[in-house]
Parts: sequence; structure tokens; C-alpha cells
Amino acid sequence: MDEIDILKKAGLSEAQAAIYNSLLLNGAQTPTELASATGQSRENCYAVAKRLTELGLIEQTDSKKKKYRILNPSALEALVEKRRKIMVKNENYVKDNISALLDIFYTNNEMPGARTLEGIDGIKEAHNDVLRTRKDVYLLRTRADRVLGDDADSFLHDYRDQLPILGINTYALTPVTKRGIQNAKTGRDEAILFHRTWMPEEDYTSPMEMMVYGDKVALIAFGETEMATIITSPVIAEAMRQVIKIMIKHYKKAFPQEQ
Repeated sequence: MDEIDILKKAGLSEAQAAIYNSLLLNGAQTPTELASATGQSRENCYAVAKRLTELGLIEQTDSKKKKYRILNPSALEALVEKRRKIMVKNENYVKDNISALLDIFYTNNEMPGARTLEGIDGIKEAHNDVLRTRKDVYLLRTRADRVLGDDADSFLHDYRDQLPILGINTYALTPVTKRGIQNAKTGRDEAILFHRTWMPEEDYTSPMEMMVYGDKVALIAFGETEMATIITSPVIAEAMRQVIKIMIKHYKKAFPQEQ
């Protein structure tokens, strides 16, 4: 058994492991004795012993001579578990906030990129990204989001309520649906800055929705494949925005807008 290897795997540095191991093998020691046993300077032994005390691995037994001894080695296990929990917490925090760093990266480096987000949480993140970006949205609407369930439907309702608060207009090409007609007639569209252009229901039956906002395009798949892909590219975003504008212009002329 290599005690130093165990201690290093527990997260101790080389110097910390050497001093802890010396106390383990030799019992209580002063920094001077630790320096002699480990080959480190006395000043460094003072500093390392202080840190090991803070970590709850050793304790000072003599305030005058500053003599130290180790505590039960099970404290190492507790330290590893504590660090594991911190690592998991940090990992989750990074995952939850990486989109902000990606936005800054793509903005300042002018490089295109794409990221795919799976499941309902991915679809929610795509809509939250719209709110963070605070740019008008050009939307090719699908009916398939109706199959997401109550939780997601409530989320999308709350998302749309946030749009006027942030001054975000939505220019949407949508199939004719009963809910859409109701929203248009009751003033819901106007309240959420939703500018709707109708198209025949049979013209677009795909379960994918496309949102163009700022320099981004979000492709959102509903139905059996629930996911969202966010593409960050000024060129691609402008191309898709122009495509939706052309389609809106076409349907305004070719299809009755009074429903």
C-alpha cells in the first residue's frame, strides 16, 4: 500500500501528503521535526500544517511548540465526499450557465457554432435564450407543441407573457388553428406583440418549429424527437430571416388573412 498515493488521490498536494504521512507514521511532531522528516523548509511545514488543520485532518496539540498530530483518517473520506459534492454543484452550475459564455464567445469571435439540447428542458432553454437575447423573433410555427403536456404548455404561455415586457416582437407564419383564431380575436396576439400571418394548415405539417432572433436560429423538434438546436451565425440567421419574410409576404397575398 502506498500511503502517499492514497493521500494524493484524496486531493492532498505533494507537500500536504508528505506531512500528513509523516504524522501518520511518527505521531505528533513540531514543524521543525516535520521539516527534518520530509525535507521541506520549516516555514512551508508551518503553512501546510495550518492548511491541514483547516481541512480538519490534523490538530495542534501544543500551542507553545506548535506540535501537530493527525485526526482519525476517516476525516479524509469526509473531505473527499465534501469535495465531490462541491464538484457536482460546480458542474451543474457550469452546465446551467454555459450558454451565456457561448453567447459571448460567438459574439466576440464572430465564429459560427451550434449546440443541441435534448428533451423538454432543451426546448425550454431555446425559448429562454430568446428572452436573454432580447431581439425580435421571426417564427415558422408548428402545431406539434400542443402535444408537450401541461407543464410545457404552461411554460410556453409564461414565455409569451415575457415577450412584451422585454419589448420583443414576434413575426409569425402560422397554420390556421382554433387556438390561433381565438388568440387573434380576443386580443391575446396584440397583447404579446405577436404579429401573425396565416397559411393553410396543410401547407406545413412538420413537427419542427423555427425561430430566428438576432444572430441565432433555433430549430425545435416536437413529437417523438423532442430537442432544440441553436445555431449561432449572423449569415445563417439573416438567410433564414429573409426566407420567413418572403413566405410571410407570399401568404399575405395568396391566402385570406381574415379568419
